[in-house]
Amino acid sequence: MTFITGNAFDAKHLEIVPPFTKVNPPPAAPAVLSELTSLNPLRGHISAIHASSLFHLFQENEQLHLARALGALLSSEPGSMIFGAHRGLPEKGTPQRIGDDQRGNFCHSPDSWTELWDGVVFEKGLVRVDAKVIEMNRKNIEQAMGTGNMVVYGLLWSVTRL
Repeated sequence: MTFITGNAFDAKHLEIVPPFTKVNPPPAAPAVLSELTSLNPLRGHISAIHASSLFHLFQENEQLHLARALGALLSSEPGSMIFGAHRGLPEKGTPQRIGDDQRGNFCHSPDSWTELWDGVVFEKGLVRVDAKVIEMNRKNIEQAMGTGNMVVYGLLWSVTRL
């Protein structure tokens, strides 16, 4: 198994390039995993990416950067997908803070998440985005932080190449 550590916001590790297509395929064959020192040689060759509990840790502009970086890794083959779950909201914005968490990071809604991937990261119509918000049972956080009846929402999603 190969584990590649790096900063997803560092172009030396994961440079943003436009997503590859059948007309514009990756310039090189897939890399040998055991020889990798960054994710860049994998651009355009990955058929499945799991990205959970990640996006909500960042501000909106950083989430866009991360989405573009991950989108560049995805193969243009139909059915290739990025999927995951993270904190979300029924309407995009900044959620109620939990305890001492003062970051106030941005949370997407299903509509804003769909718009991000289908039209910004990928050219409109090249992907199908499925996203839904669910209410999460976070009694453990409520009890630990003394927040009462706070509602925490999760965004479950997938982005699939067509």
